[in-house]
Amino acid sequence: MFAGHQDLVKNFKELVRAGKLAHGYIFFGEPEVGKFYFAKHLANFLENGGFSAKGGPALGWELSYRPLQDALILENASGIGAMREIKNFLWQKPVVSPNKVVVINNAENLTPEAQNAILKITEEPPESSILILIASRLDNLLPPLLSRLQKIYFGRLSDSEIGEIELLKAKSSKLKAEIISSSFGRPGRAMRLMSDPVTKEAKNYARNFLKMTGYQRSALIKDLVENQKDKPELLDYFFEELILELKNDIVNNAPFLKSVLNRLFLIKSYNVNKRIQLEAI
Repeated sequence: MFAGHQDLVKNFKELVRAGKLAHGYIFFGEPEVGKFYFAKHLANFLENGGFSAKGGPALGWELSYRPLQDALILENASGIGAMREIKNFLWQKPVVSPNKVVVINNAENLTPEAQNAILKITEEPPESSILILIASRLDNLLPPLLSRLQKIYFGRLSDSEIGEIELLKAKSSKLKAEIISSSFGRPGRAMRLMSDPVTKEAKNYARNFLKMTGYQRSALIKDLVENQKDKPELLDYFFEELILELKNDIVNNAPFLKSVLNRLFLIKSYNVNKRIQLEAI
């Protein structure tokens, strides 16, 4: 069973059966709320007839182990070269599915040239084509592209919906409750908390950071900054976990939280020394 967004599952199934799918969509909403997973499962539904994987592991958020023949899934496309690949793919006839589906994750990172190339594809799309852009922010997308494609909003899930993730069902009641509480309605975060070692590492860094002072904290910061060179996502996850820990007592931690948010802004906005910024918290 596909976990969450059951209203959208129902609506898209009806559109498929009625032959009324649009040629282009933008799935937008906060990070990790299931936009990208939904798009991949929609492609799976078109090709295999199910939103849950058939013949593969029934994980609820994982796709079948067998690659889809009529879907092109791009996770980090940004330049014009990928757009040529998309155009060539969409102009081929479907093999199994009634449609050729292209899913572009992190579409807000597309260059203006790439977005203009997509716009040209959407002006005269092949009859069987479906193009889905996944974005957490719409302000980086060109206005003509926003007006051309249908926009579908994805919100956070309820605790009960998070609890329907198959991998989570196998966990102990205590661990399941902890993950649901810490996921904040974001299924992608719930999956990270269960299986991603970098997320667990970031959580340990954040908790130790708050416990330590002086030399110990400086040593931890040095280790964190060195470690994130090989794991770029580690620092982002560290700040995420640190902010969540501080929000447990937001009244007493307000000055500390403000400092953390200021340093995060500087690190994200400018080419500053990360270690110095962390030391200044």
